[in-house]
Amino acid sequence: MSSLKNLHRHFIDRPFAIVAIDLQEKSSTVKDFVRDNGLTYMNLLDEEGKVAALYGVNSTPVKFLIDTEGNMVGAALGFKKWDSDGVKALIEALMEPGK
Repeated sequence: MSSLKNLHRHFIDRPFAIVAIDLQEKSSTVKDFVRDNGLTYMNLLDEEGKVAALYGVNSTPVKFLIDTEGNMVGAALGFKKWDSDGVKALIEALMEPGK
């Protein structure tokens, strides 16, 4: 989670957002996790798994890159180092006008 927090901080003043969606957990469990880990990006709860079904998620963690027009431009399964220079460069490129 710390790499997502770092990535969020890196792009805090840019047109970029991290939205975490927790699947089929108790609301109190998610709230406690967000608080205990000092998460600064938006965290939502998909109690019934409807969002997961829409995106075809059948294992976690999974991350999607969605552009400003709502198009999925990338996906990754498993744990990654989200604050790496390569990921930041990819996101920068995707934020360029006309991309």
